[in-house]
Amino acid sequence: MKQIKLYINILMALLVMSSCDEYLDIKPADTVIPKTIEEFRGLMTSSYEYIPAEQSKIVFRTDEARFNMGAWEQDMASFKDIYLWKDENADKSTLTFNYKDFYTSIFYANHIIAEGAKATGGKVEEVNQLLAEAYMMRAFMHFSLINQYAAHYNKETAASDKGVPLSLLIDLETNYSPATVAEVYAQVEMDIQKGMSLMQVDEYELGKNYRFTKVAGYALQARVALYKQEWAKALNSSKQALLLKSDLEDLSNSDALIPNAYNSKESILALEFGLKANAKNTLYVSDELVNSYDVDDFRLTKYYSDNGSGSFVVEKGGNNEFRCTFRTAEMYLIAAEALAQLNELTDARVYLNQLKAKRLTSDFYASEETRIESLDQSNLITEIAQERFRELAFEGHRWFDLRRTTKKEIVHMFGSETAVLQQADPRYTIRFPQEAINNNPNLSN
Repeated sequence: MKQIKLYINILMALLVMSSCDEYLDIKPADTVIPKTIEEFRGLMTSSYEYIPAEQSKIVFRTDEARFNMGAWEQDMASFKDIYLWKDENADKSTLTFNYKDFYTSIFYANHIIAEGAKATGGKVEEVNQLLAEAYMMRAFMHFSLINQYAAHYNKETAASDKGVPLSLLIDLETNYSPATVAEVYAQVEMDIQKGMSLMQVDEYELGKNYRFTKVAGYALQARVALYKQEWAKALNSSKQALLLKSDLEDLSNSDALIPNAYNSKESILALEFGLKANAKNTLYVSDELVNSYDVDDFRLTKYYSDNGSGSFVVEKGGNNEFRCTFRTAEMYLIAAEALAQLNELTDARVYLNQLKAKRLTSDFYASEETRIESLDQSNLITEIAQERFRELAFEGHRWFDLRRTTKKEIVHMFGSETAVLQQADPRYTIRFPQEAINNNPNLSN
């Protein structure tokens, strides 16, 4: 294949994550062809930095949130039509869903995949780790895109369902046509497998835990298998992740951190924002979510605060502290769900109860343990889904959990205006942004 010499534009002050210790100083300031391991690491940091904070928008489409009618007018205008699922002819003030930055992140990863093996000044282990992270990033970005802009994976229809473009080469000129859902998932799985074969680091230290590692690779593998309903694979990958990292925050302790904090003992990959400040200030916790917690569930007062007028404010977001893509609680819940689907109910209860034991008062846990012991397969699967609702709220999971399960009806109120997302509504798949269609008409076909 023809060698492509790529001059990559670098900002004079290259964006890096707030937890990084150094900025990459590349000269000349305008363009560079990365050669050293440090320059390629800087490029990988840019790939991490470009990941968009889509959860802050998507949460408004779910049953987790209700609108704060006392929020700033500008923020209300940004989120109102997302909250009302008004995707066509939305107000010009409405925030658009991201598309370009996903592919920008992939673009950087592609350059590392194509050229990173030539990096100078680094040990073989460093080069392999860098390549591993690039493959994992490419997998994760395509996985995020396919779940945002395409129908949920269905084994019977995935080979014909329209997906998103696959970007695997360094080519800025091509208008890519969407691959099928099956093709995108196949590429995601190949990239994960390649990344894991090169991975050198089990777990990065705090401050670098935004980078992909072996435990994060298993976590991504588990989530992909979960979404495909490949229960044995989901179970195996989640168990592999938990072999490397299984800590849970004990919320009965007053000094326990909110588990989706970047420095929580549960953190596996502290990369994405779950809820940015403008989103946090524009929503309250829905009544349905508040009512799903028992008063003896520590999460009700740890994850939220009562504003004094009967509305609950989210505490697990709003600043740089709350970056979380994967954490151990999700792995316990994936293992529990996979086991329940495989009808291995005793083991499923073990994983579910290990999480509950760290979230409930001792007396309430004892009664819950007894109740869960009596659940049959169907009711246990429902209980695990409810536990995901409670545990992973406002971390970007709920919309995708609904897509892969019930696609339930949701009703949102905005003042006197009522909007309904019908069960299995086509709006459970988000439309490509118009700007993306303008740049690539293949998306509208």
